[in-house]
Amino acid sequence: MLKILKLITFTLLSMSVLAESIESINKDKHIEISGFDCADKSTHMIEWLGLGTDYRSFVVKDVETELYNQQPGSQLLKLECTGEPELLTGALPQDGVEAKAILTRFSVTFPLKATVNLSGTIWVLSIDQNYYAENLNLLTDRKLTKKFTVKGSSKQ
Repeated sequence: MLKILKLITFTLLSMSVLAESIESINKDKHIEISGFDCADKSTHMIEWLGLGTDYRSFVVKDVETELYNQQPGSQLLKLECTGEPELLTGALPQDGVEAKAILTRFSVTFPLKATVNLSGTIWVLSIDQNYYAENLNLLTDRKLTKKFTVKGSSKQ
């Protein structure tokens, strides 16, 4: 019996260590997040967006903001990054030499699965959260565009 109790305790502690959560923009709420570690190796590039290094926080906040604008009263419960983000760059040759280039554009798309409570009904949404930064080679006139695309949904 003691072995079973130890096993249950160990399992619960392991699960709590693996689970991450972020504070919701809705007061006194938290969002469970998972799968974002697959983008950790690209943090140095994601910084080009100008939103900082904590991409987990800004992605969650941006998804929440868009969801709540579209469905007031809803609550994001869980956000899972389902795969590595898609990274795209654009550059201009420097001094007419293609081997030397200046970064001008950067895009990152996070494939996400969101679990949302909407008036007591749970929905799971497949989302692409895209960030597109342009004019990165200029000190002024930089532009960041965010695009929230729901690719599918299912009622739980």
